[in-house]
Amino acid sequence: MTCPHYKTVLFISSEMEQIDKRMLMREELFGITDNLIPCMKQDTTEILYKFFVRKSENIDEKLLYLYKTEQMEYYNDIVEVDVQQSDDWHQSLLEHAQSLQESCTTFDHLILIDIFTMINLEKVQNKILSSMDDTRKMVWGSFVSNRTENMAVIMGSSAIQPILNNLNLKLNYTSIISSLYFYNQNNPNEKILDDLIFINDPISILEWPNSIKGIDCIDCIFAIGHLYQDLEIRNIKNELNISTTLPCNARSDLKMYSKETTSKSRSNIAVLSSSFLYDDSCMVKAGLLSSKNKREYAEKYGYAFVPRSTEFIQQIYQKRRAVWGKIDAIEKVLPYYEWLLWIDMDAIFVNRSISIEKLLKDCEERAGGKKAFEKINLIIARPVGDKMINAGVFLVRNSDWARDFFRHGVQPRYDLSTGRNSLEQQAIRDSIKKPYWGPNVSIKKIVPFCHFEKFLF
Repeated sequence: MTCPHYKTVLFISSEMEQIDKRMLMREELFGITDNLIPCMKQDTTEILYKFFVRKSENIDEKLLYLYKTEQMEYYNDIVEVDVQQSDDWHQSLLEHAQSLQESCTTFDHLILIDIFTMINLEKVQNKILSSMDDTRKMVWGSFVSNRTENMAVIMGSSAIQPILNNLNLKLNYTSIISSLYFYNQNNPNEKILDDLIFINDPISILEWPNSIKGIDCIDCIFAIGHLYQDLEIRNIKNELNISTTLPCNARSDLKMYSKETTSKSRSNIAVLSSSFLYDDSCMVKAGLLSSKNKREYAEKYGYAFVPRSTEFIQQIYQKRRAVWGKIDAIEKVLPYYEWLLWIDMDAIFVNRSISIEKLLKDCEERAGGKKAFEKINLIIARPVGDKMINAGVFLVRNSDWARDFFRHGVQPRYDLSTGRNSLEQQAIRDSIKKPYWGPNVSIKKIVPFCHFEKFLF
């Protein structure tokens, strides 16, 4: 096994309810505006980032639902931690960073910031590369007071363990990193702990003075903390010419799918599901486990896993029941992939030994070969002895037929979208039965031979 190595690891501390702030940071630092093309793995050598979220039992129920949805949609970038006091953040983050190094993930430098700090990652990296000093034991931050200590700290990977070895020197109401800085300042005749190189730099790592006019040297800035307003974060990014850093190769190609320009950096198959949590709390606990199951299956075969909630939430504006978000989500995501496998939140993969390609190949053979299968755009199961199809799991091909089917066949069925029993499944079944669309589904010929139950529950 090859151990991944990154130039920079970035840990961002936040509170559970700060969902919008994390979304803003994903957008401004990494160019992640949605999960249509997700980072299934952070596979560049530039950066590995994680949001660290303080666990809390006292969170509003609606915010909890949104947080759980965020975990499903951006699962790989959130780590929950138990942090009692604000001055304990650094110790928790350093312990996690050290465990990364001990578990085969190595890096040159670690950056710790909080959710209210904007940092110029490219400028920091260039500064480190141009340094004539050994930066492996560097600890660079703004240690003026405990107000500024959590804004940003940049350190070499070899500085982490020495800091953790001296937890006994931590001061009350002060982070362990700042405590060691003050210890060195107060004991000038002693050898600096483990040869750590402390750099106190309140000019480059600055507390936001509430106006750009309050900054004496804009070109000196590497990070600005205490940015509480979203607009100011966006403005500061522009003022400091901060570029986004891509955390994964898949996000380097955001174009819609085309046979002529098939992407080499991302999959042409996506597993699509819901991450929307209903008010009845039915799937609050099970949703994360279900999402984890689907993500692991997608990771195994190199597919994208795209859980969506926004399309379900927006149904209220059309006065439709939330379940119809499934149809909107399919229309939203389908253009980016050759095939979508829709699977409901309450369904999971049981037999992970069967790939979607294998399933498609089996269906192709049963259809009578490649040419005949090219006409099939929807593969859907029907329980034995039942006239109704199972809309909980089905495969859709990216095609003009599919777009027309969902837009002009299924979507217009408002008569099935507002009642107590919101029957998007019936709308799909009724559309399939129409002569215009039926030949491209051919349930009787295809479905009996394409057993979804081989690998789905």
